[in-house]
Amino acid sequence: MAKRILIVTNLYPPQELGGYGRCMADFAWGLMRLGYQIVVASSDAAYLGPQGPSPSGEIIERKLILKGTFENGLNFLKDANKINSINQWNNEKLKEIIREQKFDGILLGNLDLIGPEILSVLIKTKLPIVHHIGFISAPYPIHSYPTEKNYKMVCASQAVKSSMIREGFPISNEPVIYPGARVELFGEESLRRNLPPINTFSQGKQAQLGTSTNPLSVCFAGLLMGSKGAHTVVEALIGLKESGVYVNGMIAGASFQSGYREALEGLLRKAGLEDIVIFTGNLNREQLARMLILHRVGIFPSIYPEAFGIVGAEMQASGLLLITSGVGGASELVEDGKTGLIFNPGDSRDLANKLKMLIQDPKLLEKVSQAGKLQVNEFFSVKNSCLQLQSIFSSYSS
Repeated sequence: MAKRILIVTNLYPPQELGGYGRCMADFAWGLMRLGYQIVVASSDAAYLGPQGPSPSGEIIERKLILKGTFENGLNFLKDANKINSINQWNNEKLKEIIREQKFDGILLGNLDLIGPEILSVLIKTKLPIVHHIGFISAPYPIHSYPTEKNYKMVCASQAVKSSMIREGFPISNEPVIYPGARVELFGEESLRRNLPPINTFSQGKQAQLGTSTNPLSVCFAGLLMGSKGAHTVVEALIGLKESGVYVNGMIAGASFQSGYREALEGLLRKAGLEDIVIFTGNLNREQLARMLILHRVGIFPSIYPEAFGIVGAEMQASGLLLITSGVGGASELVEDGKTGLIFNPGDSRDLANKLKMLIQDPKLLEKVSQAGKLQVNEFFSVKNSCLQLQSIFSSYSS
């Protein structure tokens, strides 16, 4: 009989915001490939869209209630009575799900707006619990850390692990499990479409990269909010235009900060770039894969430290050269100058200079992008991460 894992997380695709829900869905897919049956306990966040079918055929129980919403930012409930009532409801629903179905382990994801109040209920099941931490900040206060042997905290990057250790969590011997990318869904082989050529010809002559007949194509994908740094990209593109360099590109992602997208559009309009920099809105993964392959450079410009940055790995898997601010775990994807490029966070001039460097040396663009793709396929795939999860769950029964 196949082993069964319960995944508990606050949001789950197709209702998602950012990369954490997608990470859990990817783990579900990977574990199912390894023969596990997966049941997911999550919320029904209708404002993020319909429930839709499960991404990989897993069973989804959207019975949990969040203590707040993610509409127009993170909003917490303040009524103590409502909070206590929701805590009791969530605990009872988890007990019900676990009582009605036999599980061999529990994978915990994002507890934002759920809270650590569910931990005691899960610990009492005696099932092995792997809590995957996908943020730089701690998921709960250190005094709530379970000391029982069936609970294990693993982190999405070395940066996250270091942050947790600084907070006092005793996890120095625990592994890092990267969220990884579904590398088989991205790139020329998967989509049967070629990346834009670096060298093009106009009127029988080779058109230099960065000119009007051969603009450099760049893209950004992420939530539209200040900490994600899309404004740094916009400012860099404006600076390039002012210096006579031609670019085009796309900015993908849902609006999360009121007025932010409108401010970016205003900057582009003022610079005369509104027709060559397109806002796509939120994209599902299939749409994202098709968008990425239209470009040669992917930019990951976060200003606030990221746990990892799945979209950076997806850009590399697509064959794009990744330019990253390298904050937090994002730096672990790139060896500067070899598998990607790193610029100073929030520094649009430095970003523009990195883009100019690629325009001046197209061979570097091709070499580094190829090396990045090889690296992500070898070290940062979801398949590899799920093998690590399998090893942990198996160690409890061995």
